[in-house]
Amino acid sequence: MTQSVAELKPPSLLQLFLLFAAVIFFCCILGIATRHLTFLASFWPANSILLGLLIRFPQTRHPISFVGAIVGYLLADSSQDTPFLLNLCLTFANVLYVITTLVLYIRFNALIRSMHHGYFYLFLFSFCCVGALSSSLFAALTLPYFNTKYTLGSFWTDLSYWFTAEIQNALLLLPAIISMPNLIEFKQQLKEIKTQTVQESLPLFAVIFSIIIGYYDAGPGSLLYPIAALIWCALRYRHFSVTIITSLSCAFIIYHVSQKYLLLYPDQYLNNTISIRLGLIMMTIAPLTVSSINMVRSKLIQELQHIIAHDELTSSLTRRQLIQSIQILQQQAKDSAQTTAFIMLDIDHFKQVNDNYGHQIGDRALQSCVHTIQALLKPHDLLGRLGGEEFAIFMSNTDTVTAYHCAEKIREKISQTPIALEHQDYFYIQISVGLYICKPENQQSIEYLFKQADDALYQAKRQGRNQVVIST
Repeated sequence: MTQSVAELKPPSLLQLFLLFAAVIFFCCILGIATRHLTFLASFWPANSILLGLLIRFPQTRHPISFVGAIVGYLLADSSQDTPFLLNLCLTFANVLYVITTLVLYIRFNALIRSMHHGYFYLFLFSFCCVGALSSSLFAALTLPYFNTKYTLGSFWTDLSYWFTAEIQNALLLLPAIISMPNLIEFKQQLKEIKTQTVQESLPLFAVIFSIIIGYYDAGPGSLLYPIAALIWCALRYRHFSVTIITSLSCAFIIYHVSQKYLLLYPDQYLNNTISIRLGLIMMTIAPLTVSSINMVRSKLIQELQHIIAHDELTSSLTRRQLIQSIQILQQQAKDSAQTTAFIMLDIDHFKQVNDNYGHQIGDRALQSCVHTIQALLKPHDLLGRLGGEEFAIFMSNTDTVTAYHCAEKIREKISQTPIALEHQDYFYIQISVGLYICKPENQQSIEYLFKQADDALYQAKRQGRNQVVIST
């Protein structure tokens, strides 16, 4: 079980402090490097990365994380000889944005996910807007009291520039941080990218092509050239890939267009920058929301397919899905000349279980039986419920001895597994098993497999039950 940060020992809290201090310090230095002319940074990743880490990793939501982050903020601006009071003011504005947005996220996250997870980013960016508004209001009201180069001339200009910068950075960084897969999933996605066909890569090529066209087009409409290609990516690629493609595309557009307007219209640079940011914010939300909704739709389809293919009580395959899967594996076995085995099993005297203990205990017995069987099967073996207390197993790439030993082991294990009752009482169940071996030179239809295994099962019951019989 994962240990919460609040329960960590002091050395771990120290590591947490150092981690956040180092990450925020590095991010601030990176942001400071983007300061041009005489005003604030055009790209400030520290706030969004701090917020993203706290959202993605709830166990880091500890006061020591904020202390480390504050130290990182202060050290970074101190390295630029920023006056201490001004440094405190800037740091407070940064932290105010993070705390406000995080509080709103924690407060409404459960409600958002219960409504529709596909609209998650719309709500998240709404929270970011509230946090950015509180932060920019504080900065716009306090910075003019300092003799600083960071004031831009008017309250509304200061407010707008700070506000749009925060939202821009949130759109560029938060989606990628929040949706970042674990290492195993990340490696799997890299493999998928490497094996992509030219046709599968067309959405990405369309994004690159639209950005190139926009680069050489000096008109204001060039900002929106990539939007159709980004939505195409949102419909075709995994969500994390879409966040990366969108972020890189928008980052390039911001840099290119901002530099172009800085050279062409230096007197109107601030107003143009604010307008460009607002436009890109609207453009970025579209593919992210489409991708998020598409991800939810795909997940719902997978869940629906799983529900259709699996028995609700035991989670084993339904009869229909079992037959369809056997047809596929049987054809593969025929092509590769493999021996297969088909097993039918039935719980002995199951009606007495329901009569003596009730149907709820009977359901528990079925679940226990399936759990025991699944623990003894190989990953590629199939287990399905044919109906009532009758189940079937299909084993590919096996032989007579292996299949028989597996069936016998299942029978013994089930007979030794207690089924819990109330008051610490328990009882046992037994099964009868019919087994049919299908050799490579004698592949038969599914109907024939069923008949042979069912005949063997019936023979096991006639011979006294609780045994395995091989069809001859």
